[in-house]
Amino acid sequence: MPLYSYVALNQAGTTVKGKMIAVNEIDLEERMRALGMDLVRYKQTKSAKGGFHGRVKVRDLIVFCVHLEQLDKAGVPLLDSLADLRDSTESTKLRDLLSDVYEQVKGGLVLSEALSKYPKVFDVVFIGLVKAGEQTGNLSETFAQLGQHLKWNEALRNKVKKSIRYPIALLVLMSGVITVMMLFVVPQLSNFLVSQGFELPIHTRALIATSEIFVHFWYIILGIPVLFIMLIRLGCRYSESFAYQVDKIMLKMPFIGSVILKANLSRFVHFFTITFTSGIEVLECLQTAQNVVKNRVMREAIQTVRQNVSDGNSITLSLTATNKFPSLVLRMFKVGEESGNMEDALENINYFYDREVNDAVESIVGTIQPALIIVMGLLLFWVTSAVFGPLYDSFSKMDF
Repeated sequence: MPLYSYVALNQAGTTVKGKMIAVNEIDLEERMRALGMDLVRYKQTKSAKGGFHGRVKVRDLIVFCVHLEQLDKAGVPLLDSLADLRDSTESTKLRDLLSDVYEQVKGGLVLSEALSKYPKVFDVVFIGLVKAGEQTGNLSETFAQLGQHLKWNEALRNKVKKSIRYPIALLVLMSGVITVMMLFVVPQLSNFLVSQGFELPIHTRALIATSEIFVHFWYIILGIPVLFIMLIRLGCRYSESFAYQVDKIMLKMPFIGSVILKANLSRFVHFFTITFTSGIEVLECLQTAQNVVKNRVMREAIQTVRQNVSDGNSITLSLTATNKFPSLVLRMFKVGEESGNMEDALENINYFYDREVNDAVESIVGTIQPALIIVMGLLLFWVTSAVFGPLYDSFSKMDF
């Protein structure tokens, strides 16, 4: 269907801009009227592929889940719930999306099918859980779990971003200081020392040589890290085997490897838990968990687990056979299978790995920050001693 950019007036007389999918101009005007707005002008932009016409903030998706959870608990029909959220949301993109979802559900589609038209907004986990909720008739519980899942995912992402922001800023600052010193400060000081005929110790000569290398080859020194990262990214994009090897190396790196492993285990257990507790069968739970795990080595291990389970083996034996999962995960899965209370076992693993990821991120940041400060201090000490050392020696030999 066509995608229209529109300008409209709401009931308060405020101008509202947005984008909306409609069959034609008449349908667009009717949809705007249903929203309580008067269409001022519009323009067809393009055909909306898959019904997608923008990204929706995670905060708005959480509100969407909470809203539908509460209204479903209260016994409000789904169409009325969608209309109510559509009319009350402050997000233009979510309102336009819900307008299309409302029309599709009104036309006979179930909610999961209507949401699947927006793959960049609602991922496979979201659609799978909604479909499971439709099958069990318990959509309120489904949306409660989805809301918690979105909050968990966003909290983890924000924590990682917040934790690495300072080390990255410090690394960039340190690189800038080194560049400025080697390109501008040290050459001036070294010229002064050489012109005065001072006897230069080895660490001063090393500083001058390093500065000369920077002056003549600064573009190579600064370009190599950027080129290296770009080549790694391109290799991962176009070669699956290369990307697999990179992920394998990342898991073996000191400090970082353990954090990556714990983060992927946390995602695996978290997604397996929310799908399993929603009534989805084990093989589909493993498939969903496999899709959301980022590291390809761990993804391959989960694929092996899924294959072994489909062959009739227990989850615990299948996890053990991969030799990729820690003993705690194996033990808790075993307890859950033997006791028949898998949900409690999964919740315990979730609780443990949420704390483990937090502690691991804080630990690595706590290691990186002082390491960078020490490197900066050693560099400044080197420059200071290399420059002022010869000056001090020359002054001490003077007779007054």
